[in-house]
Amino acid sequence: MVISWSAAIAAGAFVILAIGILIALRSALGRLAQMQASAAGMQQDLQKVTTELGGLVHEAEETIRAAHRQLQSASRLFEAAGQIGGAIAHTTSAVEHVTSVLSEAAELHAKRPATKRQTGEVLEWAELGMAAWQLWQTSRKAAAPAGDAHEPVSGSDSESRSRDEGHAKNEGSNYNVNT
Repeated sequence: MVISWSAAIAAGAFVILAIGILIALRSALGRLAQMQASAAGMQQDLQKVTTELGGLVHEAEETIRAAHRQLQSASRLFEAAGQIGGAIAHTTSAVEHVTSVLSEAAELHAKRPATKRQTGEVLEWAELGMAAWQLWQTSRKAAAPAGDAHEPVSGSDSESRSRDEGHAKNEGSNYNVNT
């Protein structure tokens, strides 16, 4: 009987062990199902994130392209500004060169004896013209009727009086030079 009791205890222990294994397997299967559901949810979330990241990557690429185009435009702008600066520098040096050439030519022309002689001749002609004009003014006054006659112009005041008289006649006023 001991053997039958031992066999019954062994059979009972086997049944309990089998039930325990079945319960453990069932609980493991439940956890596995939860993990599968969680993995499926994670997979859906991952797909959403991947789609969003794909959109962000596309937007980032467009932003990078736009920034690249703007940098190229700015580069062209800076290049054009550099060319303008070079043109201004070139123009400035050309103007400086022309100015120095003109200055040297004027200096050489002024130093030549012929120029000094011409200047003296111009002054002599101007003096001769002034004397002729004063003579003409004096003779005109002498030939004028007695009512319009003025005192003859003489000495160093002749030039200023003659100019004053000429201005008075041009303006049509009765300006008297002798006042």
